[in-house]
This record gives sequence, C-alpha cells and structure tokens, in this order.
Amino acid sequence: MDKEDWLDYFEAINGREPSAKEIAEALATGEFQDDATTDVAFEESSSNDTVAEVVEEKEASSIETDPIAYPKEQMPLAHSNNTANSKQQVEQLKEKGKNYLSWFLEGLKHPVAESSNSQFIYGLITLFLAAVLLAAGLVNYINKIFTSIINMTVSGESLKLKEPETFSMIEDAIRTNFGFSKVIVVTLIIFLAYAILAVLPAFINKSASKSQENVTELLGKYVAYTPLLAVVNFLILVVSFFTSDKLVVSSKYAYQIASSFETVASSPSEGLSSISRLIKEVPAIHSIQTVCVYLTILSIISLAVLLVAFLKNIKVSIGTLNNFYVTLISFLVFILIIFFMDKSLLSNLLHGLDSLKDSLAKLFWN
Repeated sequence: MDKEDWLDYFEAINGREPSAKEIAEALATGEFQDDATTDVAFEESSSNDTVAEVVEEKEASSIETDPIAYPKEQMPLAHSNNTANSKQQVEQLKEKGKNYLSWFLEGLKHPVAESSNSQFIYGLITLFLAAVLLAAGLVNYINKIFTSIINMTVSGESLKLKEPETFSMIEDAIRTNFGFSKVIVVTLIIFLAYAILAVLPAFINKSASKSQENVTELLGKYVAYTPLLAVVNFLILVVSFFTSDKLVVSSKYAYQIASSFETVASSPSEGLSSISRLIKEVPAIHSIQTVCVYLTILSIISLAVLLVAFLKNIKVSIGTLNNFYVTLISFLVFILIIFFMDKSLLSNLLHGLDSLKDSLAKLFWN
C-alpha cells in the first residue's frame, strides 16, 4: 500500500495520527512504499533494463484477468493490530475498574462531603446505583407483603396448595405491578432527587464564589459521599428480603388482613390504621412490622448522609445573607425536595396498588 493508505489505516486502528518514528519504522519494515522512492527505482530500472519494462507491461495487461495479490504480511499485520488493540481496551477497562473500586473503598472508609479529587463519572455511576438499590428494596418489600397475603395459610390450607393456577395468576399480577418496570420508575424518581441535591451546591458555590472550575468539576468533588449512600441503600435491599412470603393465621383474621391491605390503596390512613391494629393481634404480621422498622431506620440514615453532604458542600454567603442563613435556607430546600420525592413515590406506589386491584378484579370477573 502507499503512504496515504497506510496513514488512514493507522488512524482507523489506533484512533490517532502516527509519530514520525512510527512512520519511519513502518517504511523500514515494508508496511508501505514511499511514492518518491518508487519513482526513482522505476526510472533506474527502466533506463538500465528494457526487459523489465516489457515484463511490467505484461503484468499491467494481466491485471484485468488476474486476481489482485495482496502482500502476505498485510493480513497477519492487520490481525495482529486488531488483537493488540482489543487487549489494550480490555486492560484499560480493568484499570478503570480497579480505579473505581479504589475510589469507592476510600470513600467508604473515609467518607467526606467534598473530595480534593474530582471524579464526576464515578460519582454519577454510584449515585445512580444508590437510587437503583433503594428503589429495588422498596418495591421488593411491597411485593413480598402481597405475596405473603395470597400465600396465607389458614387452618393448614392455602391458596397455593388448593388452587395453584389461581395462585400463579395472582402472583403474576403482583409481579406485573410491583416488578422490574416499577423499579425503573421508582429509580428515576429517586435519582432525580439525588441529582438535584448533588448539583445545587455546585451551582450555588460557583455562582457565589465565581470559581474558575466548571460545574462538572465541582460536582465531581461533591459526590465523594455516594459510596456510603450506596452501601446504606444496599442494606435496605438486603433487609427487604427478610420479609416473610408466607402468613400462617387463623380463619378469624384472614379476611381482616386481606381487606386491610386492600383498603390502603383507596384510603391509606384507614388501611394503615387497620393494619397496625392487626399487628398487635396477629403474630404472623409481626415480621412485616419488624422489617418495616429496620427499613425506616436505614432510610433515615440514608437521608442523613444526603443532608450532611448537602449542607457541608454549601459553604458560601450570598449577597447580604451570611453562611448561617444560606445553610438554613438550604436545609429548607432539602426538606422540600425530599417531600416532593416522597410524595411522588407514594403516589406511584398507590397507583400500583390500584392497578393491582383492577388486575385482580378483571381476573376474577372474567
């Protein structure tokens, strides 16, 4: 190949232009032929040997009929370059993975609100991971509650044993309304709130201090707390699996339990009040309450991590407002953001209960 083709090939494989040293090495190894060298060699050979010219003409005339013969070393060289490039990419991914793990463990061992090292991508990934873990924990807890209700054992009998097909249909309806799709929606709501709480300090500090750093660099420093947040939310997911997926109750309470949880969708306060009364009377529901207490404690810790990081990262005065008033206003903004997040989550989960009720109604009425 000529020099221009080799340059295009090198840029396509390596994603950059070759250095002068690499061009010289490629020319020396015969990976391409320089135009000037080829012309000089052709003039010398044509002037000293006319037979070579005749051979050249015959070869030129046979191009139309003979298949093109590529240099034997060209294909192995391309394969070798592709293999080397793939290995290099794998090594880069491994290195990035190690760097992320080191950053994550360091943030977990020594959590800080602001790091001296900006890691925007690492923080963004961990923030999204924390949202996924929290969403999965909440949805899984609700899923298990309803699974335990339909798997209720009364006087040694259960729907799962008596009518396995009906049980499977109801279980599918629960998974449809409180499954993977619900986790995605809840994740987006939580991540939006997390992102706002992470971005606001960066915008406020940049505007107030007129820093030369861009918002992305500041944000990369302000997400150093996310490993701790992700671990707390992971514990929420783990604890949600402790909810029993089976209830053993007497026939006296079977209808009350089912109707109480059904009432939550239409009247949350009335339904929860009824459930709280049943918890005192029915030991089987106690496990649901215990898990709920643990989830509440962990959720408060998760919010505390967010609050501390949010307030510590806002450390400026704005106009006539000193840092104390700015912190106070920031605290109120934090409460407002969490309020709207919780309201959106509750609305979405209650909508899921309504959809589940409609699914079951269609299932049995049809």
